[in-house]
Amino acid sequence: MNNNLGPVGQLGYVVNDLETSAWDWFKRTGIGPWTVISHVTLDYFNYQGKPSEVDMGIAMAFSGSMQIELIQQHNEAPSMYRDFLEISGEGLQHVCFYPKDYDTELKSLISKGMESIQDGAIGGMRFAYLTDGSGPVLEIGDIPDSVRESREKNIASTQKWDGVDPVRVY
Repeated sequence: MNNNLGPVGQLGYVVNDLETSAWDWFKRTGIGPWTVISHVTLDYFNYQGKPSEVDMGIAMAFSGSMQIELIQQHNEAPSMYRDFLEISGEGLQHVCFYPKDYDTELKSLISKGMESIQDGAIGGMRFAYLTDGSGPVLEIGDIPDSVRESREKNIASTQKWDGVDPVRVY
């Protein structure tokens, strides 16, 4: 790999039920508060190079500076999430990095033998899931400086969180 990816920013878990999983994480680990977005609006989503009409939701919380993301797919549209659940059941599906230069790092990973299996965007923030077939799935996310700043504020806020209202559904 290369150091231009930056530190691991997120661990992504595919689950069957966002709210139940967020409560389970809180009860087992104390991690929270969880922001549950039942249905995410995607700008676009591609799986194996073809558009896919994925209906999905996410839940997010921080443990220190590490974001934990839970992903639930609500339909049978082709995706790595659906494939993962069918093969492995619920669990850790990807490790995500937020490189400063998304396009350069995406090209670099592909030139090193990784293949982009799934990509999309949410609110203009692009993401790509890559694999070489032998190790964990890597996600890279293209987040603007304003989102990086918001992320830092969320990390700081989580450290001061009083444990009240651990699962917030939107």
